Order: sequence, then structure tokens, then C-alpha cells
Amino acid sequence: MDFTKNQSPLRNRLINLCELAFFCPKKIAYAACSNCVHSPIKALRFAKLSCCPEACCYAIANNPGKAIQTFQAMNKFRSQDSRAFHTLLHALCKNGNVEEAEEFMLLSKEFFPLTSESFNIILDGWCNITLDVFEAKRIWREMSKYCITPDATSYAHIISCFSKVGNLSDSLRFYSEMKKNWSPCLKVYNSLIYVLAWEKCVREALNLLEKIKSMGLQPDTSTYNAIIVPLCDAKNLEQARHLFDDMVRKGLVPTTEIFHAFIGSEESVEGTLELMKKMSEAGSGPSGHTFLLILDKFIKLEQPQNTLTMWMKMRDYKVVPDSAHYTVLVKGMVTCGWLAMARRLHDEIKLKTLLNDPILEKFLDAPKGGDGKKQRTPIKNDVKAPLEKVVKREGKHGYQ
Repeated sequence: MDFTKNQSPLRNRLINLCELAFFCPKKIAYAACSNCVHSPIKALRFAKLSCCPEACCYAIANNPGKAIQTFQAMNKFRSQDSRAFHTLLHALCKNGNVEEAEEFMLLSKEFFPLTSESFNIILDGWCNITLDVFEAKRIWREMSKYCITPDATSYAHIISCFSKVGNLSDSLRFYSEMKKNWSPCLKVYNSLIYVLAWEKCVREALNLLEKIKSMGLQPDTSTYNAIIVPLCDAKNLEQARHLFDDMVRKGLVPTTEIFHAFIGSEESVEGTLELMKKMSEAGSGPSGHTFLLILDKFIKLEQPQNTLTMWMKMRDYKVVPDSAHYTVLVKGMVTCGWLAMARRLHDEIKLKTLLNDPILEKFLDAPKGGDGKKQRTPIKNDVKAPLEKVVKREGKHGYQ
């Protein structure tokens, strides 16, 4: 990507921070900015890293070894800066280099004594970045080994980790431990609501939601996300819609994940279109990924006509189909027995040079669809007829 074409103040700030550093060449500055460009929060956070921009630049550019070397070289000429040290650990973990960050923390304990803050950064990396339960448990034991007492942040991280993997018993066990010395924050309750809902303990999850309201805590978007998504997955749509309406009344904006959960559970075209309209009004899409979910859904429901109807709706939302959309659609048409339509769409792929997949061509040449359905006789002039007319005609004709 040519960053010189975009002269945004934020990007210029990022590049200047990096180029001012003696150890950080321009190409590394651009690499760091490239990793920031799709994450405004990460970019804003990095723009404020005046304590060690050189080392963090390498960390964000996914060069942990150079980041650590740069930090060590800088510290030879100045006093030990714990804030800069923690900032570098955080940058390493956020970019997935948790193992390197942990090793660096332990090797540096002579200059930067081990604290709950530094351990929490590593714990957050294992719990929320890589989601490695085994490593999260190990680092928890390491804290005890080095006589570091877990604090409220430590418990929030470990409970979040267990909840994400559906470990209800350990989530509740650490929650009980936490309450002995700390007051759980909203993040902890969100994690518990999530794991309860996924483990089909819906009543308990709803009771916990009411409990945090009575405690004076205000449920946020993450709270509703934690319970609505599992409810949609369990096809408990009535309760999910009730909670959705509740969060909208409170002025909270539903996340894309919530809309996708509803779309995945909604089996009618009308309901899907209504959800897409709400997504657009909320500024959450629909995106290319949304349409991938929709196309795949109607294909699994063996509704090829509805699949093509939604395919044509992509133009209304200015979503440009890519090779993934065509692949799903072509294979779906073959599976449903609409071989003529599949070939028409495959020709469109080749015309736009989006995809030339030998496996897909072999799939089209097979005598039967993916599930063994008998193929329909191809309808004449499919390639030339407007897609809208073909969809109506195919729908009336049906398939065997």
C-alpha cells in the first residue's frame, strides 16, 4: 500500500513517530502503519506512544525480535522506564507475539521487577488474543510461583478466557474466588452471561442480567451481545428479539455480530430483508461477509430461487461480489440441481476473471450435485436471458 497517497493527520503522526527514531527505518514505519490502518483504536493508541515509539513500531510491524533489541539498546542510555516496558509488552501481545513478550518480561525482571501489571498484560495475551486456555492456566500458576497476587484485572481476564471456550464450571469457580477480595466489574458479568447462555442456562443468564441492573451497573452492547447471539444459535428467537428491542430502547447500537446471529436463524426472505434494512439504518452493513452468510443459509435450506434473489440484492447495498461469493453460489446451484444457472454464473466468473478454479469446473461437469440430486435439464438461452427473468422462470419450473 502506498501511504504517500493518504495524507491523514493520524497516519502522518504514526510515520513521524517511527522515522524520528534512530533504529526504525521508513519501511518499518510503513509496515507499522499498515497494521494500524484497519484498526482505528490500535492506531490512536499507537499515536500516543511517545514513551517508546521506536520499539513499538517494530512490535506493531510484527518484528518482535527487533522490537526487543531496540528497547534494550535505548535503555542503555537512559533510566529504566516501567511505562515504556509495559507499553512494549502490550504491543507485542496485541500483535500475537505473547510468547516473546512473556520471555522478555522474565528475562528483564532484574531491571523491571515482576508485578501484577506486567503479568496481567501477558495473561490478557493468552486469554483474549490467542485464546489459549492451557497457557492461561500456566501463567496463572506462574503468578503464584513468583508471589504475585492476582488482582481484579487478572480475574477478569481468566474468567473471560474460560467463558469464551464454554467452560462454565471454571468460570463460576474463579468468579466465586474473585468475590472474596474484589468487586466484579461489568466485563466479568458479561463473560458469565455469555457462558451461561451458551451452556443453555438461559434463565440463569437472564437473572444475572437483572442482577447487574439492580446493582447499578448499566448493561452495554457487549452485555446484550453476550446473550442475544447464543439465544439466536439456540433458535430462541422470541427472547432474542425481546432483548434486541430492549437494547435499542436504551439507545445502544446493535453490533454486526448480533445482526449476523439473527440473519443466520431467520429462514424467510422477508425477515432477512428486514434485518438487512435494520443493519443499514444502524450503519452496520450489510457487508460482503453478511451476504456470504445469507447465500450459504438459503443454499442449506435448499431454496435456490431465494438464494438468487438475495444475490441480486447485493447491488442494492453496493456490495461487489468476489470469488468467495461466486464459489458458494455456483456450488450451491449445482447442489440444488440448478445446473444451467450454475454454468451461467461460472461463465460470469471467467468473464470477470475473478476465478478460474479447476475444482469448480470439475464440480460443474459431475453428473450429479454435491448431495446426489438429479440434475435438471438446462433451460434454453439461460446465458442470454436477464437474471431476474431466469430466477422467476426457474422458480416456476422447480427442480427434481
